[in-house]
Amino acid sequence: MSTKNLGVVWKAEPHTIAKTEVLRAYLVAYFQILGISKPRQTLLYVDGFAGPDQYMNFSHGSPTAALKAAQEAIANSQKRWVADDIHCAFIEPDPKRFENMDKKIHPFRGARGLKIYVYNADFVTGLAVVRKDIPAPLCESHPLFVFIDPFGATGAPFSVVREILNSGCSEVLINLDADGIARIYRAKDEAKHEQLLTTIYGDQSWSGELTDEQPFPVLCRKALDLYTKRLRSLTGVRYVFSFEMQKQAGALNYFLVFASKHPLGLVKMKEAMKRIDQDGSYRFADANVSQPSLFRFDDPQQYARLMHRHFEGRCVSYGTVENQINDYALNQTPFLNAKAMLTVLEKEELISVISHDAKRRKGTFKEGVIKEIQFIRTTDGFQF
Repeated sequence: MSTKNLGVVWKAEPHTIAKTEVLRAYLVAYFQILGISKPRQTLLYVDGFAGPDQYMNFSHGSPTAALKAAQEAIANSQKRWVADDIHCAFIEPDPKRFENMDKKIHPFRGARGLKIYVYNADFVTGLAVVRKDIPAPLCESHPLFVFIDPFGATGAPFSVVREILNSGCSEVLINLDADGIARIYRAKDEAKHEQLLTTIYGDQSWSGELTDEQPFPVLCRKALDLYTKRLRSLTGVRYVFSFEMQKQAGALNYFLVFASKHPLGLVKMKEAMKRIDQDGSYRFADANVSQPSLFRFDDPQQYARLMHRHFEGRCVSYGTVENQINDYALNQTPFLNAKAMLTVLEKEELISVISHDAKRRKGTFKEGVIKEIQFIRTTDGFQF
């Protein structure tokens, strides 16, 4: 449905409410960690598509969720807080929705430790003004988190996402409409697809990745896969994770894509997802192009096998700083680290562990104790 047909306030789909809760849970941890570790630095949260902050069937949207998270983080930190204030900027182009949002967040104005900015503008224009009003996070590497949740596939050019992630301490959470991207591609000239797709991806890489022969579900996931590759191509962006939230297996709702330069950001995002997953209403799904499947945070078996396939035949360092194995686990699996998967592989005798401790107990993978892990090549034609 077009955003123009929704009115000022509309009924939220269940996944929209769950997305808001994931955001709130993450921001509590985000604000608190940075608030006690970044002396005198500005913390900036930007909601690029704020909406009316209200639904017919739910009391609030992402603006109130972010402000509540900020207040909770400040309260939890108490005297340990060393950062400057939390600055929250809300951008919304529709005048009536903007007015509704502005009224909804009014009770937060003047709250201790919070500074609020609102912009009745499109995302690109609004962010340019934010840069002038609150320059440190976009120019001096003070902490910056941007939530990008547009209606449809357009509105957030990759050039702007690149600009955000140029900052040394920045993260983004993007609601990517891969379905909309696929429809633009299939519409060809009727949708001015070359111009739009080049804007979405920041270059013409889409022309070699998206094809007419791909079934529509595969085309959607290829569109997502390419977007995550484009994010990983940016300097310093090592941690990119995409997931699909489903009501039931095979029912596509939407993709969320998180990008950060620090592993702790992705750890905390996955913890927020796991927290929301506990009520059983939603199951997160692997965003794999060829074999999308629901995953569980407590079932490492499937991902252990995929990890073995990735590293098969290699001897990989398991250092405390550069750890390719844990980076793989963060970026390609639901897990926070590789330990549960390594335990499975060692039990199945598919890895050989080289340890600094001769008395190391099998199935334990403590950083600093393990030197290297040899992923044994299977020679009997065994396939996972």
